Amino acid sequence: MGERKNWIKLGAVCASAVLIAFGAASAESIVGSVRGSAADASSEPDQKDYYWKVWNGALPERPATDDRNDLLAVLTGKFTGPAIGCKFAFRGGGLSPSTIVARSGTTIRVENRDAFTHELSVKGLAGFTPLEAGPGKARVIPVPAGGPWELGDRIYGHVEGSLHSIRELVACATVDASGKFSFEDVPPGPYSLRILRGAEQVASRRITVPAGRTLQIDPVTISKGRRN
Repeated sequence: MGERKNWIKLGAVCASAVLIAFGAASAESIVGSVRGSAADASSEPDQKDYYWKVWNGALPERPATDDRNDLLAVLTGKFTGPAIGCKFAFRGGGLSPSTIVARSGTTIRVENRDAFTHELSVKGLAGFTPLEAGPGKARVIPVPAGGPWELGDRIYGHVEGSLHSIRELVACATVDASGKFSFEDVPPGPYSLRILRGAEQVASRRITVPAGRTLQIDPVTISKGRRN
């Protein structure tokens, strides 16, 4: 009888430890912004055949190059779960955002949220075959180590972007037109914050996410860099 009581007591202690462990686990938010030049090039299309490919208004005119659609904020560090917030799509006639990332050795989905077909191409990525993806469909890209690779669309020549392979990718966050970005559900700990634009990294910073509160980081200054 005494032995049974001891087992019951031990079980209660273990259960309490599990509850404490889960209660102590947390996922926090990070809020930040970028500043600096987002547009170093003319907003005029560089594809001479772009406008005749705007079929009956199906595609919008190319957005201005200062809309920061080519900026992406990423966190890297020690993390074994699925990458957080790394979702990419064709939207509004182009890639949104046009800079995309995946953890090395995994795959990434690019959904087609437009009302017309896209045919994603990845220049230099061995074994990837461009195939049409209709509305509501997605293309899955295997992402080995290496890169970055140039992205395009074999139907619409104005569509362009870059794919990065990052070994310790933790999370992704888009940068809005005002330069703001935010990460959600990030476990506390140390990370590297990187700002990518096209094929380049234009800023980096070490940060530590505290438990129990949102981390507000100072504005990140991005370098002018080279536009693709």
